[in-house]
Amino acid sequence: MKKNFFILFSIFQILNISPRDLIIGGKISEQSRWFDKKSQKFTGFDVEIIDYIFSELGISYEIILENSSARLEHGWKSETPFYDMVFTYSKKEERKKYLIYPFESHISIEWHFFIRKEDEGKYKFDSYKDLRGLKIGYTRGQSYTIDFMQALKNKIFIGDEVVKDELQITKLLNGRIDMAPLSTSTTLYKASKNGYLDKITYLPKPMKSEAYYNTFVKKSDYPGLKDIIKNYDAILSRMKAEGILQKIRDKYNK
Repeated sequence: MKKNFFILFSIFQILNISPRDLIIGGKISEQSRWFDKKSQKFTGFDVEIIDYIFSELGISYEIILENSSARLEHGWKSETPFYDMVFTYSKKEERKKYLIYPFESHISIEWHFFIRKEDEGKYKFDSYKDLRGLKIGYTRGQSYTIDFMQALKNKIFIGDEVVKDELQITKLLNGRIDMAPLSTSTTLYKASKNGYLDKITYLPKPMKSEAYYNTFVKKSDYPGLKDIIKNYDAILSRMKAEGILQKIRDKYNK
């Protein structure tokens, strides 16, 4: 499993080359990834997965977190990309021009339409026709379903765009939007941590449920990236089989 990596590592030793840190880009998220002041390191769900895999491969890495999806996207679309890898993306055809998806996903994420607790029973979501005339928040650069984007384009509901997900809850609680589609587990975690869990709820039917991947940047100049991707897949597959991934999920209620 580690054969390709160690061949690569041996070449570096022969040529006296020290590969630089592998740069990982992501968005700031209190549940998925954050900076721990006590340890002075980034931690979180997907960070622990990366740390486990790269520790086995002997790869040092650096994490850069951006405040918005748009800024993060610019970083991996750039002709000279800022990152070698990007945290936790769903598959989208337009991304495949810039990103390499490994075979193994590390999580499936459900999204629901969140509403104010006081509006429980007021709305339903069986189809997008049920949302006609409502003001719904959405985040620039975020991955939504084709049906959602078509309904937005056809003005079935009124779209309210923001640059980062965190603004959705502020607008929702202030009555400036009627609902917003958000990652269910992450949103509930933040609500519990920040004291507004009793003020929000979500519609029963999921907006989407998708597999998510830690992706690699095609134009990255990091040495031996293709071999690293193969080894990443092999170790993540073993983590699933041995229950290691599930232990990390349980820790973060994933």
